[in-house]
Amino acid sequence: MTTLTGQSIGKYKLLERLGRGGMAEVYKAHHPKLDRIVAVKILHGYLAEGDDFLGRFEREAQAVAILRHPHIVQIHDFDVDNGTYYMVMEYIDNGTLQDQMDEFKRAGKYLPLGEVLQILKQVAEALDYAHKKGIIHRDIKPSNILLGSSGDAFLADFGIARIVSSTQFTSTGALIGTPTYMSPEQSKGLELTSVSDVYSLGIIVYELLTGQAPFAADTPLALIQKHVSDPLPSLCSIRPALPSAVEAVISKALEKEPGMRYQSAGKLAHALAEVLTPDLIAELDQGVTKKTKKELAPQPTEKMSEASLPGRQRLPTVTMSDEERAGIGIKPPAAPSAESVPEEPPIPVAEKKPGTAKGGSKRVAKSGRTPGSSWKERLRSKPLLFGIIGLVIVVVLIIVFTSLPKNTECQSVQACISLAEELNRQGNPEGAIAAYGRAGEMVPLQEHQQNAGIWCMRADLLELIGRHDEAMMNREMCTVWQRGE
Repeated sequence: MTTLTGQSIGKYKLLERLGRGGMAEVYKAHHPKLDRIVAVKILHGYLAEGDDFLGRFEREAQAVAILRHPHIVQIHDFDVDNGTYYMVMEYIDNGTLQDQMDEFKRAGKYLPLGEVLQILKQVAEALDYAHKKGIIHRDIKPSNILLGSSGDAFLADFGIARIVSSTQFTSTGALIGTPTYMSPEQSKGLELTSVSDVYSLGIIVYELLTGQAPFAADTPLALIQKHVSDPLPSLCSIRPALPSAVEAVISKALEKEPGMRYQSAGKLAHALAEVLTPDLIAELDQGVTKKTKKELAPQPTEKMSEASLPGRQRLPTVTMSDEERAGIGIKPPAAPSAESVPEEPPIPVAEKKPGTAKGGSKRVAKSGRTPGSSWKERLRSKPLLFGIIGLVIVVVLIIVFTSLPKNTECQSVQACISLAEELNRQGNPEGAIAAYGRAGEMVPLQEHQQNAGIWCMRADLLELIGRHDEAMMNREMCTVWQRGE
């Protein structure tokens, strides 16, 4: 993995890389003339496509730079150096909230509730201040909350998602954000309001209280679908010691409908502080080690092993098109009602006769049929049920066969791009990746610059299905082509 450590950008010498995400890399840097340590966030080159990106970048950076709040990371500078866009921010020296959460998880402990309330209060104050200025964060997550040596929380990356969302990606229906913390309306590509940030903050609080995010999945698309349609897993089922009033607060913050949530981050923080009284905090924080339901019974307790701690899949910031989100927002079909399913006949209990093999009567009772009954007889007794099952099988087969990869042996660059777009619309990212690759192979050297987007789109799809190293190489290829090389 390439790094810019040791190089200079603008007036700043890059000392070490602090992190890398889907939109930017962050470096600890030094300003020699001011002798000041800063953090430099360098946007990925593929995000800067578009003729008016510089103008948009400057306008959004200026809007964010005017934010002055004790719990918002201050922006000192923003500029472009040889086509590389970067922002310079104050350096916070104690890592991120994500780092602290990971540390407590490894130790098998919950973050003390007093600290949870303090972090929530400070981040909520920062959000409410920015929302009153008309600025929505759009990418609230633990890695964007920095912690100072005093334990104070600072919200970072205001404006990065906003700047990126002004590029060609949103003009074509793309999705900017981090799936684990993304609100349902953001998942569906709808217009965002301040309560979208409230939802993301609620996900973080859920994770701080339980040690795991409420939703997890193998792919970003599947995770987004859960935010849209799956019910919120019970917080108290994971941490039974918490009172139901706490679960009620978090449930309200994570309502699917924006209008049913707390309408400001401050109201969420106030509601949680009301139910987590100092006495209750003292009582719960006496045993911050994670315990199972069995261990909570009146018996000697044991610490959970690290292997038994609840996990959380952390997914990268991604961009997705509307076509890739096909079907999102459509609730899954309801289960058949009691009226539509024939009533099960009573299960006959066979009498054990002399000579019956041991356990024979149990097998009869469990299967629900008498000796001699055949599958044809059972089918005739339940025609409606088996008809429904047959219909479901047919539908599934249709879906499977229509989504099989098509032939990617296209004969021209434009034909391959069109094929890739069509495969992408059909929900076949693997086929689209192959088609984009075929298109890239056919582009002559003198046309690299105008066709650089092929590799950027291919990188987005590779990121979507979790092939991050390949995605990074494709982004670098895109940058090289953009320079006409």
